[in-house]
Parts: sequence; C-alpha cells; structure tokens
Amino acid sequence: MNLIFKKARVLVVEDEKIIAKDIEATLKRIGHESAGSVAKGEEAIVFAEEHKPDLILMDITLKGEMDGIEAAKIINDRFSIPIVYITAHQDEDTIEKTKGTNPYGYITKPLDDRDLNTAINSAMYRRDVELRLKDAEEKYFRLSENAPDLIFSQDVRTKKYNYVNQSAFRLTGYTPEEFYSSPGLVEKMVDSEWAEQYVFSMKMVLDSEISIPFEYMIISKTGKKIWINQRSVVVRENRVPQTVEAILTDITERKNYEQKLEETTLKLRALTNYQQKVREEERLHISREIHDQLGQDLTVLKMDLAMLSKRSGKNNSEPDTESIKIFTEELNRIIPYIDDIINKVRKIATELRPDILDKLGLLEAIEWHAGEFEKRSQIKCKTKFEVEEINLNPEKSISVFRIFQETLTNAARHSGATEVEIDLLLQNGWMILTIKDNGRGITAAEIEKGTSLGIMGMKERVLLLGGIWDIKGEENAGTTVDIKVPLN
Repeated sequence: MNLIFKKARVLVVEDEKIIAKDIEATLKRIGHESAGSVAKGEEAIVFAEEHKPDLILMDITLKGEMDGIEAAKIINDRFSIPIVYITAHQDEDTIEKTKGTNPYGYITKPLDDRDLNTAINSAMYRRDVELRLKDAEEKYFRLSENAPDLIFSQDVRTKKYNYVNQSAFRLTGYTPEEFYSSPGLVEKMVDSEWAEQYVFSMKMVLDSEISIPFEYMIISKTGKKIWINQRSVVVRENRVPQTVEAILTDITERKNYEQKLEETTLKLRALTNYQQKVREEERLHISREIHDQLGQDLTVLKMDLAMLSKRSGKNNSEPDTESIKIFTEELNRIIPYIDDIINKVRKIATELRPDILDKLGLLEAIEWHAGEFEKRSQIKCKTKFEVEEINLNPEKSISVFRIFQETLTNAARHSGATEVEIDLLLQNGWMILTIKDNGRGITAAEIEKGTSLGIMGMKERVLLLGGIWDIKGEENAGTTVDIKVPLN
C-alpha cells in the first residue's frame, strides 16, 4: 500500500467540544479514524499510554495546568507518537516553543479538509520513513557491534573517532571509550617498523578516489603484536576528505601461516639440495671403492695373468712336471685375488641395498645392520623385537631400513653415545620402531632448526609412508626416535 493513503487512528486533544467533534467528523470524512478526544494535557498522556494512537492532533492552548506543548513533550519522550499541532496563530514565538517536542506539522484553525488530510498523511509518511530508518540503523548497528572486525569512523582533520564498535576491545585491548578520548589511537598503536609505511598508506587512501586496502602491524594494549588488514572508505565534501570509515581485520593467523609456508618452502629447497648432495657423495664413495679397490685388484690380476701367459709362451716344448707345478702355484695365488674381488663387489652391492633385506626381511636386515654398525663405531647395539615376523611391502621395508640407517648415523656423528637400544613391535595395525641412545640428548632448537636436514629427510620419508615420526631428547639422557608406520 502507498504510504500516503495509509489509514490512521487519530487522538484529538481539543478543549472546545464542538471543535473536537467537528475534527472527528472530518477525520472520518477524509478516510481516517478517530481514536477518541480529550480536553486536557494530562488526559492526553493517559490516553496515549493506554490506547497507543497512530497520531495526535494537539491543540497548543489547553485549559488546565498543562498546555499542549508540555503534554506533547511528555508523550514524545515516553511513547514516541507523532504529534501535529492545532493552533489559531502560527507566530514565530509559538513555533519556537514547540521545536523541542519534535512536531510533525502544524494546522491553523479553522481546519480545512484538504490541509488536515495533507498534514496527517505527511506526518504518517514521515513516521513510517523514520521507523524504517531506525530499524535499518538498529540492524546495521547490531551487525557492526557483533562483527569480529574493528569498525570505526574518524574525522580526518581532528583524528577524533565518531564511532568505534565493541570489537575494538577484542582486537586491541582498548575500549571504544578509550578510542573516543584518544584521537588517532590506531596510528599510535602501529609498530614502529611500520609507522612510516602506515602514514604513506593513509595518504594514498585520502588522495585516491578508490578504496585501497593495506596491511601493517600494531601492538595491542597487552603488548601483543597483531597483523592488520585495513579497508577504508573516505567521505568527501566538495572533493575534500572529511571522514574515514574503516574496517580492521586481524590477519595474524594468516600471516603466521604464510611465514610457516615460506619457512617450509625454504626447508624443502634445502632438503632437495641436501638429498642431491647425499646422492653425489654416494656416487663419489662408490666411484672411489670401484677405482681404489676393484680397479687396483683387477690391474694386479691382469698383470699376473699377463706374466703367466708370457711364461707359458716361452716354453714351446712339451711342459714338464716342474713347469706344470709352477703354473699351478701361480694359478693358486691368483684365485684368492679373485675371491677378494668378489667379496668387495658383494660389499659394495650390500651397501647399496642389503641382500638380506630382500631374502630374509626387515627384522633380519635391521639386526644385521646393527651388528655392522657396532663393529664400525664401537657403539653397542641392543635389539629387542617383540614380533617374529613383519609383513611390509618392499617399498615400505627399504624406507624404514633407510630411516634406521640414518638414525644410527646421526647417533654416531652427533650424540656421543656409547649404547643404542632398538625396539620393534606391532600394535593395532602399526609397526612401531624405537631407537634410543644414551648420548647428550638433542635439543628442541636443533630439532626445529632448518638446517637439520637429516632429521627433515627422515620425517619426510615417514610421512610419505602415511606414518608418524617423533624425536625427543633429554639433556645428558639421550635421544629417542619413534617411527610408526601402518602395515596396510
């Protein structure tokens, strides 16, 4: 329905009964409804409280102790009902007296149907607009007050805050009242390292015709450092900035995540370089083993065979017993060389991938490597297996074995240990391998340090298996590495 034609229930406050009756009749004639009529201001207040009319036609001059203006003031304060004044004369003094009662209009006696209808419709339209506006203001005020972000409105020139929502306290530790009493408080909270950048960004916001979000760091009332993303709207008058309305969002968690992501990326790059370095070192080691041991042994074997061939070639006659004896002795001397070469080839192959891992399984490979490690390092190894057999696929087996190798290598290089305990058990579908040494104990800083690439490599191997990896140390009480790998 169009607001102009809305039917209204109107209370008539008029001390002349005849005029009051005439007004009620006019109301009915122009399509409105009379809620009743009273003659005194006190009666108007009581009627308004009991019947809540849509509008009141109030005669300014009433008989009795209370005139229309006084009654209107009380009704306006208590019930917020729109009031249109009825007056014999619209002089300036009278109009001035009514301003404090928020009048919705004036009608001069004698009343005209058209003027009365226009005054009532205008008053009802204005009232409806005000109610809608008030509802919208309350709605957006609630949204603002309950928003997780800090929202404020600030005068550009004085830097005083016109409005600050309750999230100011949650975000900064300062109450809205403290913002109101401290102009430019946000700028004062900006971390010193970001102060210059903040001033520059605000200048860009004020100079630009578009909204420019920017980020900076503040220090809260409690001393906590908080990352802020600020989005601003500038209200201008004749193109001159008057007010800044801004939303401040806490992005500390996002920034921390980005920092961790960057750290992880750097660690992964370092890990890739480390793995490449390890591969090159392995290749260099194998190359030296082949060149220094196999190469030399094969050279000696070749020389001995050449010498033997030369000797046999000088003797064109039938070989006698002495020649056969010498030839046999030479061959018998060469055979141990060949055996030694074969053993060295097996050793190199075993270091690349233990044959025992494929033939007998992970448990035997771990026990074999523990024995070999003890021989080389003089660090005693105790193995305790609470299972006789373990079924892991080849990929998992070799990964677990390499992690075990790396753990023992780290213990020999860094721990200063004299003894290592190795426990393995199955529990709820998981294989649990625990390696504990009695060395100095790794520190938390060493675990977290980005350069602990051996540790990072082991952790990545376990994660790729869908497992769980943990390392902890206790000063002068050793380091414990726990590896949990799902069987399936």
